[in-house]
Amino acid sequence: MNPTRQAVIDRIWRGQDPLQAFPRNLVEFDLQGWNSQHPYLLEGIVQVRPTVIVEIGVWKGGSTIFMADTLKRAKLPAVVIAVDTWLGSSEHWLVDQYFQSMSFLNGYPALYYKFISNVLRMEVEDHVVPLPLDSLNAAMLMRGAGITPAMIHIDGGHDYDSVTADLKAWWPVLAPGGMLVGDDYFEDGRWETVKAAFDDFFGPMGIRGIENINGKCRISKPAEAQVLAAE
Repeated sequence: MNPTRQAVIDRIWRGQDPLQAFPRNLVEFDLQGWNSQHPYLLEGIVQVRPTVIVEIGVWKGGSTIFMADTLKRAKLPAVVIAVDTWLGSSEHWLVDQYFQSMSFLNGYPALYYKFISNVLRMEVEDHVVPLPLDSLNAAMLMRGAGITPAMIHIDGGHDYDSVTADLKAWWPVLAPGGMLVGDDYFEDGRWETVKAAFDDFFGPMGIRGIENINGKCRISKPAEAQVLAAE
């Protein structure tokens, strides 16, 4: 048993493993996603060597599984806390193609069950803890439970207000010296609301020209001494 995973389960699941006895073949294998194996996710793990990673916006688990498999291969006693309501966001309800991807079962998205089934089939369950909460409540839970991730991947809602709310909630939670990776940050006008939210949030901190490639950006949080000096 991964001791970090057990510690997280003890703190946020009261010791009850949500994956225990979950049937491996409950639903069909479906790892559909976008940009799930981006080099920033791999490089973040290599550079930061986080004990806890939090991903906000999980969908069917492509990037969660990629990061968990990276932890497993590196033999790191670390865990990815996967935060999502698994109900989709506004664009999934507005765009026909995305709507069909939510795999409705009797009028309710079956995304959570697909995610867990994917995690089990890919045999990375010892490095994943699901957290079925909205982003803001999950951030409050991390604070209350004393869990400080060294790496955070934000891939939730894509409207300006949602991205801004995620950044305001999670940047303070990120450990000093940690890395934040954001999805769908493009210089060519795609998802311009995402880029605007990141630029507007980090600009006043003096962070401009955010490092980005192939649709993801990353920002390293200053070490604690630098944070205190800035304050």
